Amino acid sequence: MSSALAIAAIAATVIGAGVSAASASQQGKSAQNLSNYNAEIAKNDAIAARQKAEFDARAQERKAKLFGGTQRASMAGTGGELLDMQDVADMYAEEAELEILAILYGGEMGYRAGQQRATVASFEGSVAKQKAKGDAMGSLLTGATSAASIGAKYKIV
Repeated sequence: MSSALAIAAIAATVIGAGVSAASASQQGKSAQNLSNYNAEIAKNDAIAARQKAEFDARAQERKAKLFGGTQRASMAGTGGELLDMQDVADMYAEEAELEILAILYGGEMGYRAGQQRATVASFEGSVAKQKAKGDAMGSLLTGATSAASIGAKYKIV
């Protein structure tokens, strides 16, 4: 191989390594951007789960108050002593409170799950970016090694 061809081979090797490294770096940035986007969606989902639970809990509380009033009016309308029927009213009030707590708990678990998904997505993005940096460095080192090998073989270096 003539020295001109050897120089062209070295140049092609170096350029190829550079393109490969740039591609790996861009792929890492894209993966991190996608992971960041997914993390934001997960955070928003987490907030929405909590807000929905709070809304549902307030609706359940209103429903329980309305039912409690209707229940007391019904008891009074039957001519019964309210004190005698208080156990029934208390039992319904306790059930309503448990329902509210269950709704809020479900919302909190949804919030925490969303936050965990966001954390995982962010971590995956960081890992992808680090991997891409390693791949880019590997491409550059491989290209440099190949170029040096060609140069040594044809005594250009």
